[in-house]
Amino acid sequence: MSGVRIFACPFTPHLTDVEGNARRMVEELLAAREKNCDLVIFPETALTGYCLGDLHTDPELVRRQERAIEEILAPACVHVAAVIGATCERRDEEGALVTRHNSAVVLAGGRVIHRAYKVLLANEGVLEDSRYFDAGSADHLSPVDVPLSGGRTLRLGVLICQDLWDDGEAVHPARQLTEMGARLLCVINASPFHLRKPSLRRTVAAARVAECGVPLVYVNATSLEDVGKNLVLFDGHCFAMSAAGLVQTRPWDGVPVVWDVPLDPVRGPFPAPEARPEALLAEALIYGIREFFRKSRGIGDAVIGLSGGIDSAVDALLVTRALGADRLTCVNLPTRFNSSLTRDLAGRIAANLGVNYLIHPIEDVVAAHTARFAGILGKPPKTLTLENIQARERGNVLMAYAQELGAMVVGNGNKTEFQRGYATLYGDLIGALMPLGDVHKLLVYALGRELDPHGEVLPGEVFTVVPSAELSDNQNVLEGRGDPFDYHVEAPLGVELIEHRATPAALRAAFEARALDPSLWIPDARGRTVYDKMTPETFEAAAREVREAIARSFFKRVQSPPNIVVSPRAFGLDLHETLLGG
Repeated sequence: MSGVRIFACPFTPHLTDVEGNARRMVEELLAAREKNCDLVIFPETALTGYCLGDLHTDPELVRRQERAIEEILAPACVHVAAVIGATCERRDEEGALVTRHNSAVVLAGGRVIHRAYKVLLANEGVLEDSRYFDAGSADHLSPVDVPLSGGRTLRLGVLICQDLWDDGEAVHPARQLTEMGARLLCVINASPFHLRKPSLRRTVAAARVAECGVPLVYVNATSLEDVGKNLVLFDGHCFAMSAAGLVQTRPWDGVPVVWDVPLDPVRGPFPAPEARPEALLAEALIYGIREFFRKSRGIGDAVIGLSGGIDSAVDALLVTRALGADRLTCVNLPTRFNSSLTRDLAGRIAANLGVNYLIHPIEDVVAAHTARFAGILGKPPKTLTLENIQARERGNVLMAYAQELGAMVVGNGNKTEFQRGYATLYGDLIGALMPLGDVHKLLVYALGRELDPHGEVLPGEVFTVVPSAELSDNQNVLEGRGDPFDYHVEAPLGVELIEHRATPAALRAAFEARALDPSLWIPDARGRTVYDKMTPETFEAAAREVREAIARSFFKRVQSPPNIVVSPRAFGLDLHETLLGG
């Protein structure tokens, strides 16, 4: 047999809707049959979805999957074969659980012909395979002979997600399967997205192909799921590597593709153009926002506090792209500290977007609170107290509008602010969703330019005005005063410490060698680099101070809205922290 026709299906599972998912899979199987496909590949945990928490251990959910496989899916696989991700259990004669596996079920000829169990469990970030599943035994690994039309047979090696990533492991599933005669490797995945993930997947897959010498097909789910504090994106990225080269889908399309994959020996390489991070980020956040609202039980509209600064401007643009202008209300909430510049910017952005725009001054309420506190305490409130009163009143007003409009508040905080705790509990740390919560400050600016390259929505001053909360005279943007950080130092330090897991000492060494990543450590608006502004001593001290600030401020992050994970390590249940251990 020279080749095989693959129907790669980046399926979107509806969480726990086993029977509904199975019926939708049958529709895809019929479509594949009409296209004369030999093999349909669905993602990992396609029958249930991946992020189910402890529902993975519900015996009834597993029994429903078995029934759906036998009664709905197997009969649809008489004339086409399929690989489907599901949970399988083994029980003893008395019904006691022996093992539970993250599995791939192979169907052909109207029946189950093989079950593959995930050997290398994923236990990193939001993934907790070992909490729910037992690892498959390497002794159980074997290819399966899949009968195809015309009397042909395909010896197929099935891998489940992490099984592909075997560098440094004692077991090498891909190699073992090809040594047993597999002519094609099929990898089913529920692989969470982050900005570097598509490239990493291709790199690891190419390494396996080079080692094994056989073609490989990779199929990922398309979905937004969650683990509580984090919204997890599955981008539907699918690709095939063969003697014909590399073919791949665009993330987020979610549309099945048909590939004719030759079975000739192959080693690569498989060059591919790299997508720009800002473009990937824009697509990811728009998809995530849209899916979040679609799945949020009938609440379809959004409310945003629009200040005229970069964060709220980018959030408003993202939400408009995701939901439509008619579903977004932007509210400007000025006090005497808000400049005419930022007020004007907020109005211009709202007009350019075509959204509902409200101006709701809060100066009178803040003044009343301030006077009441001064009367009771016998002295004026501290500056920080006054700042937080303003932030909390803004949050109160936004929540009231959301209640009145049947909408949800979308928060505007970014990852760099969160690492400092530069946010007010029950003030700007409110909302159902924080889209930029895993996006550092400099990337927010880049995202704004990506979303609006010609300046049709975001006025140029949005990118040049000093970042500021505008809560006191010390944050007067017209005098060039704003947030108490140099974001060209603060933001990259956060990425290095959190996402790259660097230590202050290692960062100092990189600084001294002038080896910091220039794509991250970009010059500021005056053209100055970090090497121009700091010495090795002050740089290491800054890194230590940021690391301490991260530990101190977890009590705020644990009470913040969920964020959409787009980095290799996000605040929430991706980065595990403690309240008392910092």
